[in-house]
Amino acid sequence: MQLYAVTNGETEETKLISTILAIAPFVDHIILREKQKSRLEYLQFVQVLINSGVPKEVLCIHTHVKIPFLTGVNQLHLPEYRTNIGEIKRFFPSLRVGSSVHSLEAAKYAEDNGADYVMFGHIYQTNSKPGIKPRGLYQLEQVIHALTIPVIAIGGITGDRISHFKDIGVTGVAVMSGIFSATCPKTAAMSLRKEVEKIEGLL
Repeated sequence: MQLYAVTNGETEETKLISTILAIAPFVDHIILREKQKSRLEYLQFVQVLINSGVPKEVLCIHTHVKIPFLTGVNQLHLPEYRTNIGEIKRFFPSLRVGSSVHSLEAAKYAEDNGADYVMFGHIYQTNSKPGIKPRGLYQLEQVIHALTIPVIAIGGITGDRISHFKDIGVTGVAVMSGIFSATCPKTAAMSLRKEVEKIEGLL
């Protein structure tokens, strides 16, 4: 099971860079969800991360289609119902492209349009989605069984909930506030990694 960290767009940039450097050894992917940045600001941010020593293989660009090719980052994550996934894949077949989805229909749409994976949520109640009912494990399993591509779970995932995903076929779990809003993001990432390894039988 893979562990994704997703930035929240709320952390001051210098602090965010140091946080990403600290957690990078303990996560498989870091989705840079910084919607408040212009394309130029976002590009410069990614370049600083790479120049600071964050491996390109860990980074995943959010939304900005051209930035993977300007930086050498080989992962792109898109919002739900983006119609150009297939077009992107045709021009850049080696680029790993994922999509956020919030329903089975959206998940099937993403797969049919060429997505390499989907990120489904939110699974549990979370402060980032106030007032919106969580979709839960049952809907997650429906998506997993209906698709042939990997499914990543997101939303309200904490260390003590990692075990809930054992043996249901999920490829990974994604965490936003549990890492980036933690008192010590590095410690939080290390703890989450430990829980992932427990259910994989590595500990």
